[in-house]
Amino acid sequence: MRITSDSSNMHPIRMPLTRPAALAAALVIAWVIASSVSAQSGEALARIVTPVRDQTLRGNVTIQGSATSPVFSRYELAYAQEPDLANWIVIGGAVQPVQSGMLGAWNTRPLPDGKYALRLQVFGVDGSLNQTLVRNLTLANATAAPTPAASAVITDSAGSGVGVVAEVQTARDLLQVAIATAAQLPDAFMRGARLAIFGFLAFGAYLALKRAVLFAVQRLTRQPVDYGK
Repeated sequence: MRITSDSSNMHPIRMPLTRPAALAAALVIAWVIASSVSAQSGEALARIVTPVRDQTLRGNVTIQGSATSPVFSRYELAYAQEPDLANWIVIGGAVQPVQSGMLGAWNTRPLPDGKYALRLQVFGVDGSLNQTLVRNLTLANATAAPTPAASAVITDSAGSGVGVVAEVQTARDLLQVAIATAAQLPDAFMRGARLAIFGFLAFGAYLALKRAVLFAVQRLTRQPVDYGK
C-alpha cells in the first residue's frame, strides 16, 4: 500500500492577530519612538534661580536652579570678581543632574567685600557645554559685624559724678581700715613683749629648780652631781 502526499496541499499555519493586540503593539512602538526622539531633541538647561542679579549677599549663600542635559555628564559652580571675569574659582558641582533644586552653597565670609559674578556650567558626555552667569552680586560681610552684648557695654546711667563719689568713698574706707590696723599695733607689740618676758622667766625658774633638786640629791647621797654642763 503506497501512501502519497501532495505537497501542494500543505499550507503554513497562520495565527490571526487580534485587533486589541495589534493596537497595543502599535502604542508600545510609538511610545518607544517618541521617547527616543524626545531624548535626542531635548535641550540642555543651565539656570540659576537664586541668587539674582544686583543682589547683596552675606555669609553662606544657597544656590538654587537647574542643571540638566540629554547627554549630561556633570555641572560646575564657580565665581569671579567683577569686572575682570578671567579668573574663575570653582566652589562646587556634582555628577547628577538637578531639576529646580539646590545646586550648591557659597561661603562668602573669607572673601573681601565687593562685586562678584556667579557661573553655572553643564557639561555633556559628547563634549557639549552650556553655561549661565549671574552678574553684579555684592558681598557685604563687613557691614554685618555683630553688635557687642549688653553685658559687655559699661555705662554710667547716673553720670560721671556718681562714679567719682564711689571711688572717693572706697578710698576713704581703705584708709580707715589702715588707721585702725596701725592703732592696734602697739597693743599687739606689748602683748608679745609680755609673753616673751614670761617665757624667759619661766625658763630661768626651771633652771633654778633643776639645780636645787640636783644639789639636794647630792647632799642626800653624797655623790657628785652632774648639772648637765
